[in-house]
Amino acid sequence: MRTTILPFVFLLVLALTGCHRTAPQSPTYRSGRHEVRVDSSLMQAIETNQHLAEEADRELTMFVDSGFAQQELGYWSRGMVQVDSTLAADTPVTLHRRVYTLDSLLVEDVTEIVTVGQANQIQAVNDALEQMTHGQEVTLIVPWYLAYGSTGTDAVAPYTNVRIELTVE
Repeated sequence: MRTTILPFVFLLVLALTGCHRTAPQSPTYRSGRHEVRVDSSLMQAIETNQHLAEEADRELTMFVDSGFAQQELGYWSRGMVQVDSTLAADTPVTLHRRVYTLDSLLVEDVTEIVTVGQANQIQAVNDALEQMTHGQEVTLIVPWYLAYGSTGTDAVAPYTNVRIELTVE
């Protein structure tokens, strides 16, 4: 009888001592909320850009005349006629683009083949191109933050509001 009870006792002792649960861990933060640290220089840069964008909007509002209409994205356009047959997405077209400063200084004059609907131009040009048709000419007044931004290009200085004339050939 002793030999039959011994394996049973061994299994019982093994089961009671071998299987224990680990205690739950306390959270690494005590308040229950995760703290986000924001770099003060980053916040200052964001606030500066917001201020510059507001100034650009005020400047452009005074610059545009009654022939321009503000688009949903935030730029102004003249010559944008609502038509049923706009350019189809993923269609390659020849685009003639002339970029001027608001002082009428020509800074870029390019004719290139672009694909409609792809982000291969600045935001305002991409948006306008999706609303245009072949042979259409459009003038855009674009704030710096929808044009060449805070970095600019070789030809366009940073934070420059521009006038862009587009022709789809």
